[in-house]
Amino acid sequence: MGLGNEPDTTGATGAIRIGVLDNDPFALDAMRAMISAMSKDFRVVWGTGSPAVAIEHCHNTHTRPDVLVLDMALGGITGADVCRRIRRRTSEVGVICVTSYSTDVYRAEAIKAGAQGLFAKERLKADITEAVRQAAVGEPTVAQAVLGFHDAASAHAALSGTVPARMSEDMKDSLSSREKDILRLYAKRLTTDEIAQRLGIAKGSVFTYVHRAAGKLGVTSRKEVLEACARYDLL
Repeated sequence: MGLGNEPDTTGATGAIRIGVLDNDPFALDAMRAMISAMSKDFRVVWGTGSPAVAIEHCHNTHTRPDVLVLDMALGGITGADVCRRIRRRTSEVGVICVTSYSTDVYRAEAIKAGAQGLFAKERLKADITEAVRQAAVGEPTVAQAVLGFHDAASAHAALSGTVPARMSEDMKDSLSSREKDILRLYAKRLTTDEIAQRLGIAKGSVFTYVHRAAGKLGVTSRKEVLEACARYDLL
């Protein structure tokens, strides 16, 4: 069913291809399984806890889903940031946002970011099936349209001509000055020992700062941190 970490790029006639983004691994697994079981036409082709990976998959024609289901709370980055980044680039991915909190908290933000709907996680089984089908053709459900959500094409047209997405600025602001200093030195190919000596801190502290930066960017390794920094011009 394409539920592994690697994208399932095989085709299935008539199937709605779905990607899932949630930085809580237990919630991610639960959503993937639940969505897959909702309809024989639903095919979860990938799931990830990394905003950067989700964005890249949505921009890549080989891994692009018909619908992205994403959590609104992703640590240092919000689901709206991710949605906005995708929507500025394309109208070909319908975006459904979900949250464990009151939908009133995030509704205006999700609408401005170009999503096709926002739903409470506790009501996903009841609410999301029709929303996924509509989002697959770029449309909100009637109920979500009444709340102010727009179709993907209109949202893309409105956002694509605006200033560059703020996602990179939000990511950059989430990194501390020390984290940026360390990552800049790694980008210059200094070793951990050399960085610790230059900054006058313990080697273990260098690892701690990199680990914190990885968490903020939704990745797991130093290599992925540096790739995200290069991709979004964070340093």
